[in-house]
Parts: sequence; C-alpha cells; structure tokens
Amino acid sequence: MHDVSDGGLYITLLEAAMPNNLGFDITTASEFRTDAFLFGESQGRVVVSMNEDQEDEFVDFMMKEKIPFSLLGHVTKGELRIDDESFGFIKDAKELYDNAIGKIMEK
Repeated sequence: MHDVSDGGLYITLLEAAMPNNLGFDITTASEFRTDAFLFGESQGRVVVSMNEDQEDEFVDFMMKEKIPFSLLGHVTKGELRIDDESFGFIKDAKELYDNAIGKIMEK
C-alpha cells in the first residue's frame, strides 16, 4: 500500500514500481480530467497492489465495509501504460527521477 501525495497518482505508481523495476497498465476515470486524475494531490487516497488471487477477497472486503475504491489496472514487467498508450519503461523513468535534482544543480 502506498499513499497518494506529492505528485499525485502517477508519481505514486512510479515510486511503487521502481524498487522492483515493474511497470503498470492503468485506465483513468472518465469522469475526471486526465491531468487531475493522474497528478491531483487530493488527500485520503492510497494505491494497494496485490496478487490476482487476492483481488476477489479485497473487493469483497471493500464493498462489505462500504469503502469507495476503483480498480486501476495491473502490474507489468516494466512498461508504463495509461489508457492504452505507452509512456515508456520504468528504467527510463527511474533514471529521470533519481537524477533530476543533480541535473538541475549542474546548470
């Protein structure tokens, strides 16, 4: 589980994916602007990742407890996909993420 905070959902997904060089394939919610859905920093949201065989039990629990949730997508072997569009691979995003401050300081 990972809280959605600075940088919104997209950064949360990157931070969760980077340690194991995984990626994600998600679908945004059509009732929100895509930028707000991906980068909004509204409070009280978390991303929960689990094995597929745990999904039914998790969904049943959330519904029983009347906790609002949405199923975003699934984990990939490194590709970053949003709404069926590729945004590259986690190794490239990790390089940018890990070196952003250093590159700014070099200028």
